[in-house]
Amino acid sequence: MTNQYRGLSIAILIFNCLILIGAGHGVGPIIIFEVMLPFTKKENISFNPLGSYDDSIAVATLIMFIGQLLLFIATHKENIIMRLISLLVMWMGLLFLTHDVFNGDGLSKFTLASATPFLILSAALFSFDVRQYLQKDQTDSELE
Repeated sequence: MTNQYRGLSIAILIFNCLILIGAGHGVGPIIIFEVMLPFTKKENISFNPLGSYDDSIAVATLIMFIGQLLLFIATHKENIIMRLISLLVMWMGLLFLTHDVFNGDGLSKFTLASATPFLILSAALFSFDVRQYLQKDQTDSELE
């Protein structure tokens, strides 16, 4: 992996951790929710990805954390497929969190707006990785 892609992957991880979530009477980055998730009472957590904004916070946080771990591992193993899968997993977590954005939910709009840097950088890495994978596949087929 070139330094350009490694730096881009690290920037994606940082911006994903800094996505803002509105909960209660305040706002916090998603990394705080990822750290607090194991310490919350299980009966207070709703794992409903398509429920209300508050109900989808826990499942979206868990899915994004899994995507972050996959991207971290893929960055160090230089595995293109795992990087692509990790980006898709993080996008799915963001989708679960902001699925009500077109129904007028202000918190979903706020979260989506704070996720803009993550979305731009992850789309760039996704396109770079797809292009690199297709070129590698084409080179492998020419050698045969």
